[in-house]
Amino acid sequence: MSPSQFAATNILPLLARIVLCMAFLPQGWNNLMRDVEYTARDAQRLRELGVRGITDPDPRKADVALGAIRGWESFEPQDQMPGAASSKQAAPSAAPAAATGAAAPAAPATKPAAQDAGTTGTAPAPAVERPVTTPALSPLAPLTQRGLYTLTLLADRARIPFPVEIAWAVAGVQLVGGACVVLGLFSRVWGLLMSVILAALFVTTSLPVIKMQGPFSLGAEQQNMVLAQLGLFVLALGAFLVGPGAMSLDRAIFRRSRRTPAKGKSKSA
Repeated sequence: MSPSQFAATNILPLLARIVLCMAFLPQGWNNLMRDVEYTARDAQRLRELGVRGITDPDPRKADVALGAIRGWESFEPQDQMPGAASSKQAAPSAAPAAATGAAAPAAPATKPAAQDAGTTGTAPAPAVERPVTTPALSPLAPLTQRGLYTLTLLADRARIPFPVEIAWAVAGVQLVGGACVVLGLFSRVWGLLMSVILAALFVTTSLPVIKMQGPFSLGAEQQNMVLAQLGLFVLALGAFLVGPGAMSLDRAIFRRSRRTPAKGKSKSA
């Protein structure tokens, strides 16, 4: 075997699998294991899709149906309301005066209730206690959840059905597939799934920018993103079409499984 053939069958497939692992494995770990704070309309849209935040209270069925589940940050206790605070502060004000024996300030002169009833001929209206209500809750309370729900928002904006399930599947492929592809275990399967994910990302993120600005008017950051997606797509597609190479578990496992029946036939012959 010539050096070029050795490099083509051993070194290049190994380097391609290492690059795919470096691109997918850390991203899958961050999507599944790290929390992200979603604010404003992103948080509200996730709640409408049925995603609960870590700090969200237990939802009611009516709130789930309306997509109105909100975080603890938007709830204001009744003790902190202006009306409740003023009434609590006014009640204990007379207690120190009675304890020290000091004369309390004279209250403004008012007519007694009986005199008012005699002069007007009507009984005074009973005092009606108004129920204390909490202020309106903000529908844009923040939401803290896994990072994979950024993929949910991306799929939802692209009008892809089942965005939550798709986000979990993509994160699983990123984490498990990134670990298996560097070992060369079921590399063709992971290469196919990774190429599909990269093609979907290119169509939903890079292709609209290219159509709007043109391929020769992209900024440095946008151009790097487009080239990275295309390069990783080529590597993943190569792992699917060509295979993992000689330095992989697939080659070791499937070569043994192919040699075993051949040995049995030769012995029987």
